[in-house]
Amino acid sequence: MAEEDLMGTPDGGTGAPTSKPWYLGPLVMGGIAIAAIPLARWSLFEVDHQFANFAGAGCAAFAGLMGFLALLLYPKIGKRVKLAIMATPIVGLVVFWAMYEFIGFSGEVVPTFRLRSYLRQRPTIRPTRPDESGFAQSDPTRKARFTQFLGDSRDGIIDDRSFSMEWDKKLPEVVWRHAIGEGWSGFAIAEALAVTLEQVGEEEALTALKLATGEFAWQVKMPGRHFNALGGLGPRSTPTLVESHGQWSVVALGATGHLVRVELLTGKPIWKIDLNELCGLSQSEFELDVLWGRSSSPLVKDGIVYVPLGGRTIDKDSAKSLIAIGFEDGEERWRNGAAQVAYASPAFLEVDGVPQVVSVNEGCVTGHDPSTGAVLWTSPWPSKSNADACASQPVQVDGRRLLIGKGYAQGSKMIRVIRKRGEVRNSDGDSHEVTGGFEAEDIWVNTKTLKTKFTNAIHLEGRLYALSDGILECVDAATGDRVWRGGRFGQGQILIVNGTILVLSEDGRVAAVEIHQGKTIAELPVLEGITWNTPAVAGPFLLVRNGSEVVCLQSPSSGEVSSEVKE
Repeated sequence: MAEEDLMGTPDGGTGAPTSKPWYLGPLVMGGIAIAAIPLARWSLFEVDHQFANFAGAGCAAFAGLMGFLALLLYPKIGKRVKLAIMATPIVGLVVFWAMYEFIGFSGEVVPTFRLRSYLRQRPTIRPTRPDESGFAQSDPTRKARFTQFLGDSRDGIIDDRSFSMEWDKKLPEVVWRHAIGEGWSGFAIAEALAVTLEQVGEEEALTALKLATGEFAWQVKMPGRHFNALGGLGPRSTPTLVESHGQWSVVALGATGHLVRVELLTGKPIWKIDLNELCGLSQSEFELDVLWGRSSSPLVKDGIVYVPLGGRTIDKDSAKSLIAIGFEDGEERWRNGAAQVAYASPAFLEVDGVPQVVSVNEGCVTGHDPSTGAVLWTSPWPSKSNADACASQPVQVDGRRLLIGKGYAQGSKMIRVIRKRGEVRNSDGDSHEVTGGFEAEDIWVNTKTLKTKFTNAIHLEGRLYALSDGILECVDAATGDRVWRGGRFGQGQILIVNGTILVLSEDGRVAAVEIHQGKTIAELPVLEGITWNTPAVAGPFLLVRNGSEVVCLQSPSSGEVSSEVKE
């Protein structure tokens, strides 16, 4: 008997030959991948939201690939039908792209889109003239102050009773809004002017707006353009306003290394320094190690401007953590510290009774002698400024304790910095205490709390508040244990204003949150698109911006409104 007769037909019977079901393998694997998406996200969500998104996207991409392969292998669908099915997502993408524009990646590396301008309808809110709003240009705007990053004290705590946080009774009202150049800079405010940094074409611009109306006051442009696909376009730091000899000045640092001082009222340049030139690098060379550009807001104290300097990591003698510049003359005073720079801003703190400049760097945190830059102490804090970078401020809890935090699943730690003390005896046998250098030790480390990727923690009365991986959180400063966890606001920013938490969310909402339990009192959508910029509260005004728009709101207390309007 022939071999074909013994085996029968290929399908095991006597019917027509059929092909093997090769499509089942990819189909099953794709189904497993789809089922794994929620499991992968759940298992990594508490570790890091970015990692959870990567895992979910990887599973989804694999499932899509397996589905496409199964479709190609399925024998009962004709070629024309297969082509039609494969063309459907392409047509869908074309339609989607015609309706939506890509505006960048969120802080959790999720692509973000919005309706294109011709499909959006937003009522135009024109600048309100001072006589229409009841506020004279000179009052209260002339008295309003928010002079540097995170407020006058650089700690995120604002105590100004002319600004009302009783948003359950009345929400803030928009005074004016208009377009602005790209960048993640915040506002500094004094003398009725609000100053920020923005990208204007191929130049970075230091721009001053009139606080009451949003009208343009002056602009100083600097050559340079920083762009990164994940970090976006434009300058990142917030200007610093300084009063000296009765005159106000602005000190600002662009993403491309230009450090400038100008007159606040006129914008007249006083001096300008190129930090990349000082460390002997081009912008592209600097950004090999510091991928997202210079983001530190200048620290000005006692006539000295402190900013991170940097250099090439491969040249150990090149990288310097900090440089000190004379405020009056723009001349270098010193440069010191061997660690590469990160994205936090230097802080002037008194640690164990000794004034010092504290700097969060790549791989460590250091304390420096303000007069010489000498490194007084070092605490390790793993990071790479072209990968899992540090961007959060050191937070002082008391005279010896500092909080250090970051994202990328690393969390936070509390360190204690103390002067070394000992006892010596003289020839008469009498003893006395002497002090030597400093030592830093970890008190607690917690990878699950205060994961401050782009934002900063704020300390108030023994508790720490922050957007931890995008979720508002309160932590016990003594132990690092979570007290409560509240709403999800993304990688936005916070201030504590008159004992209430003010949140500017990553998607452009402003919210008032009760501080004891984290319950949202009220919230208001204000901006569209990714919003990483820090808000500014000055007098009855709240200024918020992102990479495309700036909005001024007012939330005056009832007493402030009545007294000012009467005048």
